[in-house]
Amino acid sequence: MTVENIMSFRLVKLKPSDRLCDALAIMHKQQIRNLPVVDEDGQFVGLFGIRPLVRLLLPEAAKIKYGLKDLSFMSDEVGALYERLGRVANKPVSDFLEKKKKLTFCKPSTSFPEVLELLDQSSDSSLPVIVVKGKRKRLVGMVSAWDVLEKIVMNMSAVKEECAGAEERADQAGESENGLNDTSGSN
Repeated sequence: MTVENIMSFRLVKLKPSDRLCDALAIMHKQQIRNLPVVDEDGQFVGLFGIRPLVRLLLPEAAKIKYGLKDLSFMSDEVGALYERLGRVANKPVSDFLEKKKKLTFCKPSTSFPEVLELLDQSSDSSLPVIVVKGKRKRLVGMVSAWDVLEKIVMNMSAVKEECAGAEERADQAGESENGLNDTSGSN
């Protein structure tokens, strides 16, 4: 089995010029953690994800390389978060991308064990699936930990049967603990 068998093909993509506030709205509405960014030629530019967004919301003191370790004394008012977000809301997502050089990606031909390892090593729960031709990197899909889980759990009958048996045993154990299967003879 390869990534091509489990990746998502229908993607919500951003352009480098899309505003951060638009990306945030899409992420919220579509419940997506990472959005691939492609240029007008369909070349993969980078990934805009939830991590850079969280980093944008942090106070500046937390972003300094050897910054404050304890931020508990700082204001945690929602207004301060909105203010920080407001300063960057209209900037293009290209300013906040996880770039290709640092970003882990895979190919459609990546094997199942390899993608598991990449997902394990990645700081994100999804990876762009890229076809490389010369210097061109074309995005063809995304693969997430959820895609892997869904493929394993939903499509393997042996796992389904084992899980059903485990669920049945858990139900029986719960009934025993609640006294529903009391065989002691006392009522």
